[in-house]
Amino acid sequence: MGKGRISRLVVCGTLVVVVGVGLVLLLSGAATAPTTEGLILQATGYASTAAAGNRNEAYVIVAAYNEAGPIRGLAAGSLSVAVVAAPAGADPLKKVTVTEPVSGVYKIALVPELSSHRWSNGSYGISITLTSANGSGVVLATLEIGS
Repeated sequence: MGKGRISRLVVCGTLVVVVGVGLVLLLSGAATAPTTEGLILQATGYASTAAAGNRNEAYVIVAAYNEAGPIRGLAAGSLSVAVVAAPAGADPLKKVTVTEPVSGVYKIALVPELSSHRWSNGSYGISITLTSANGSGVVLATLEIGS
């Protein structure tokens, strides 16, 4: 057998192995991108001691789960928060901390952005975006701040 024929056999054999491994990964789901199918997000706002005129923390509570159960151990950066509606003249908000008090339930602490800012009386519409290996999605919550 000549060198050229051996080289072709090695290349063909390598190609068959690579294609075979690719098919196994594709069929097992390992080669597919994260899916949002089956991802469920629920959220609610909780003012706690936040009130118009103060800077106390308010919270958005988010539950994240799929068919397999609660999605645990998300990094704080996996959850982003944006105010999509706010009382007239309200100051911008910032995310302070994210904790997981119960498996798959995340407590996101929010405060007015600057130390000189205060909460305004009224309803805040909050958008929470989850981006993780378990999928991506958006959920909305209302945060009511009283006086």
